[in-house]
Amino acid sequence: MTKLRNDSGSVLVFITLMIVLLMVMVGMGLDTGFLTFSRSLGQRAVDMAALAGAAGLAKGDATAIKSNIEQLNTTNDYVNRTAGSNAIDGTVSGKNVTLMTYDFTNNQITGTTTDITKATAVRVALETTNPYTGGSSNSAVNTAAFLTPLLNLLGSNTASASNNVNVSAVAVIQAQPGLPIALNGCDPAWAGTNTAIPWNQTPSGGSNPNNSGWTTYLDGSVSSPDVITLIHKIAACQGTGAVGVGTNICLNNGQQTPDLREFEILIGNNTDGTPKCYLTPVIPSSSNFTGCSNEILAYAQICPLAVCGPGVNGTKNQNLCTEDSSFGKYLFATVKSCNVGDPNRPSLSSCYSLKLVRENNAWTKNY
Repeated sequence: MTKLRNDSGSVLVFITLMIVLLMVMVGMGLDTGFLTFSRSLGQRAVDMAALAGAAGLAKGDATAIKSNIEQLNTTNDYVNRTAGSNAIDGTVSGKNVTLMTYDFTNNQITGTTTDITKATAVRVALETTNPYTGGSSNSAVNTAAFLTPLLNLLGSNTASASNNVNVSAVAVIQAQPGLPIALNGCDPAWAGTNTAIPWNQTPSGGSNPNNSGWTTYLDGSVSSPDVITLIHKIAACQGTGAVGVGTNICLNNGQQTPDLREFEILIGNNTDGTPKCYLTPVIPSSSNFTGCSNEILAYAQICPLAVCGPGVNGTKNQNLCTEDSSFGKYLFATVKSCNVGDPNRPSLSSCYSLKLVRENNAWTKNY
């Protein structure tokens, strides 16, 4: 008996299967590549928005946060490459912006807050759900799925025509810098007033003992040239920043009148016309103003207006220097607070540094 065998058409079946497989592989490659591309664009958008929002937070102004972030919408074109197609809403506690608290000691996010005076970070996200609040954001970066048409052609009714990419960024504010002086007390009666802050730096003590000293914070060298150099850095919002309460700092006593004269370059106004304010460490009254074992108890928030007193020969706002010469050298300033426990809160200093920080929570809860 003769066996009948007909292999015609088998090559066509094989080629069809190979084409389908090739199309699936190409679709997967296109989807993966476009997801990566979209995530990259979206991440850059929220990174810049978070930094812009943090600049507004430093002013303690929710309106500034919103304005700073939304100004970037016209230049951050990251979704479907169509301007405004998924604009970031800069509203504080809205769908895209969350105020955060950050522990600078342990370098980690500690939670969220709706109180702008307690916030130290701004989180900006384009996501489906906020992992901290559980609220629906419905603003993830939407990307086309190239594999969908093929899967639908093969009978799939569940294949989505697009993919959502969740991106987020957190930027923190950190006070920078503090004044190069320390006080062995800040009279609560000074708070909210314009005050002549005595400048008693007499190493021998006696009836008029030290009540202040020069500091470069964590640098053991507190000589006059070093302090003057630091003053110039502070004027440019550089140099040694305010360190945490409870930290031991280095101090030096003595008049150092040239330093006091140089202090005048820190007197001035911010862009909004308000006086420039700085943080001044307050140390125990028992401190001897020498060495590096002087603990910061709190910070005083002061806005220098004039440097006054015999031998100083100041030039700025000398009409404010009305104390008798027997009062000695003094700093005339607006004292806003005597008991700042967290120097990184908004609106305390004229200088803040901004930086992006890692956000582990988003990766564990949102992706």
